[in-house]
Amino acid sequence: MTARLADRSASRAVLIGIHGYAAGGGLAQLPAVERNITALRDALCDEAVWGLTAAGCRVLGPEADGSDVMRAIDAAVNEATDTLLIYYAGHGLLHPDRPADLHLALHDSNEQQMWRALPYAHIRDEVRSAYRRRGLKCAVVLDCCFSGAAVEGGMSARATLLKQAADIDGVCVLTSSAATELAYSLPGEELSAFTGAMLGLLRTGVLGAGPELDFGTVHARLHRLLSTREHPQHPQLGAHNSGERIAVFRNPAYVAQEPHEAGRSANAPGLLPAEQLFGRDRELRDLAAETARGPGVLVIHGPPGVGKSALAAELYQRLTGGREGHPAVGFPVVLLDDVTDAAEVSQTDAPPRDALFVVTSRASLTDLMPRYVRRYALAPLEVDDAVAMMHDLSGLTGHDGELREIARLLSCFPLALRPIAARLRRTPPDLLLDAMRESDRPLQHLHSDDDRVRTAFTVSYKALSEQQRQVLHDCAGHPGPDFDRYSAAALCRMPPGICGLLLEELVDAGLLQRTDGRYAFHDLYRSYSRTTPAQEALRRTWLYLHLRRWLEAARGDSARSAWRAAALPELRAAARAAREDRWNLATEFSCEVADALREEQRPAVAREEAEAAYRYATGRSYGRGIARARGALALVGTELDPGHPQLVRRDPSHVRRDVAAELLRAARSVPEGAAEGGRHLMSLAERALAANLIDEAMRFQAEAHACFEEAGDDSLLAECLAAEAAVHMYTGQYPDAAVLAQKAAQLLDDQGDREGAAHSHATAAEAFRKAGTLTPARLHADLALERFEAVDDPASLSYAYRLLAKIQWALGDHAHARRLMHKEHELRRGSGPEEGPSTQAIAHPSSRAARMSRAERQVPTDGALEQGADSDAARLPSQS
Repeated sequence: MTARLADRSASRAVLIGIHGYAAGGGLAQLPAVERNITALRDALCDEAVWGLTAAGCRVLGPEADGSDVMRAIDAAVNEATDTLLIYYAGHGLLHPDRPADLHLALHDSNEQQMWRALPYAHIRDEVRSAYRRRGLKCAVVLDCCFSGAAVEGGMSARATLLKQAADIDGVCVLTSSAATELAYSLPGEELSAFTGAMLGLLRTGVLGAGPELDFGTVHARLHRLLSTREHPQHPQLGAHNSGERIAVFRNPAYVAQEPHEAGRSANAPGLLPAEQLFGRDRELRDLAAETARGPGVLVIHGPPGVGKSALAAELYQRLTGGREGHPAVGFPVVLLDDVTDAAEVSQTDAPPRDALFVVTSRASLTDLMPRYVRRYALAPLEVDDAVAMMHDLSGLTGHDGELREIARLLSCFPLALRPIAARLRRTPPDLLLDAMRESDRPLQHLHSDDDRVRTAFTVSYKALSEQQRQVLHDCAGHPGPDFDRYSAAALCRMPPGICGLLLEELVDAGLLQRTDGRYAFHDLYRSYSRTTPAQEALRRTWLYLHLRRWLEAARGDSARSAWRAAALPELRAAARAAREDRWNLATEFSCEVADALREEQRPAVAREEAEAAYRYATGRSYGRGIARARGALALVGTELDPGHPQLVRRDPSHVRRDVAAELLRAARSVPEGAAEGGRHLMSLAERALAANLIDEAMRFQAEAHACFEEAGDDSLLAECLAAEAAVHMYTGQYPDAAVLAQKAAQLLDDQGDREGAAHSHATAAEAFRKAGTLTPARLHADLALERFEAVDDPASLSYAYRLLAKIQWALGDHAHARRLMHKEHELRRGSGPEEGPSTQAIAHPSSRAARMSRAERQVPTDGALEQGADSDAARLPSQS
């Protein structure tokens, strides 16, 4: 709601001005502070400004110690029943061991003995208690910083501002400058820069504002005025629970309403301070068209922080003639901000048929009478407009790339962009962007700067029922950009109809947005709604199962195929999350998504998804998944025949030729540096292998081998050797594969990578076995078994038992082979259904279908996949 002047008879002010300091303390004298106190007391007691009584405005000077200050504040708290104002001017000190702890300097303070100063935390705790215990509105004004010898007249010696000054619920805290600035008291000037500007504002007022000046308006004007001076300051405002609406100053520039506006209720909220708007020209044109229809109720609704109040204030100014070139309309206009209940509109004096009510609300207010109501849903800014806003408020030029990403992280919400723009005045954009990426919440690193954003979200969140909150938390873990009610129901484990009703309630509360039956979070609010990663991964399991079922149904159902087209972004995001969650059916799900993309004629992204499935399966040495992914990759080599609606296979030689040309172009752009170049070549080799371009894959691997040797990076060299060994196994060059695997195993053993060494020893054993050299095969199989036992990997250990059993059988030791197979069966029985790879799959992680057995050549159908997995395992989540 808008500002109301605090009741002067029920309010109290405590003004603390420490202008004189003891000799030897190292703190400069501040004669302007004494004049600050006198001028501010006179203004507060002036009927034209506020009209406090002399007894209601207590002044403390340099003679006061910490106990005197706290007793004066405590007395004011006990006497006031409306508003408490505390003002301090002097030196600010930071504790040398705890830089976040602000201390207010007293007469005998110095920078070495913090016990001589007043901890700001004492005032913060007292004011917090005043708000919670007595319900007082509280405003704290601090004209101090940490002055330095480098700038004459500066008030302190350290370049850090009040990081936690505004950490008080239900109040506002106005500070004189930003984090790395000084608060100036320049020679020859009567007052300090900040207090002088504030008192000047009280004398002149603010054109276009309401009859009272709240602290939000005062801060905006002071910021604009002081930031353009020769010695700039950037005042900061921290506010909780609408603390910025506290008003203790009348506005001398206020123009009384015209007679045709007299029908407005005296109890209705006043005009909001107008903010500079960015990128709202289209919205203002749309709203002007709506208001041209005459009296009624115009509801501007949207999520917290989207800019409803600022837009409504500007519209009001235009409708009432407060903007040049916009004549007043011929009927009363009433502005109602932040309305939560339709009853607030019906309680006003003027009926909707005679006046136009411009209403802002987080909800769409469906209870209002439909005959008179027009609704306008306000969306966040466009990215370009958000960047322009940050440029203007921060004074930056360039850095558009970083600013665009910052805007996206904040969902282009004006309320979130403003504190970021203020931070950009003193923080490089790339550094700020890195901090935002690394935080669980994009504004987390701003400490108190994001209090208005957090409060905006919290107000809507607290109004939700317990069931609505649970749906909000469950859906926040959805990995995609949007979802429908069926996906939400799978996450929330509730019927889709009930879930859909709750989603609509969240839309009405401004916490979700809906387009064409699909729901989406603003990323900024999603970050405030998240739960633990483990809980989210558990819920996503049900989402993956739901999406697999619907994908299966969409193959023969035209209605579901329409769903599939709309859900493609959700499907891709869910497949990626399934791989990150290491879900036990992630490979199959990714392949099904690749198939859906292919059927929707999206071959490029289908290829990406199939390659991702292949990489995931090979990384887990999952034989059946490798076969499934290779099948998906083979199907991607298709195109739509213009003469037929069916997909037909392209000539494989054409596919290989196109891929080879693409890889050749990529190979010409190998990054500089041996290690980086080697990684690039390894990636090309993997892509070539996925396209069955074996010669190209071997060439890229050989070049990568040389790069890693040149770089002297044994870790990457071992990885490259293992990959080369796999390709040589694939082509039947078993002796070469054995040599390469031996080298990889030795390097990995030297590095202490027991799991990697175990796999390389196993590859060497398989290569020697196929080459008919059984003695070294047995040696490497024993080494692989020993290392798999040490890392406690049941699936790989099971494979090692089978491999060694085959070798012992070939050597004629049948009894030993049977004992090994018995151990393998016992191991499998004790660990549940087998998820590990087959011997053939690990030995040939990249082998062609032509080299597989007849069973392995078949790409599993969905039914076969379901039959091959334990039914409980397919339904329950896996964190493996």
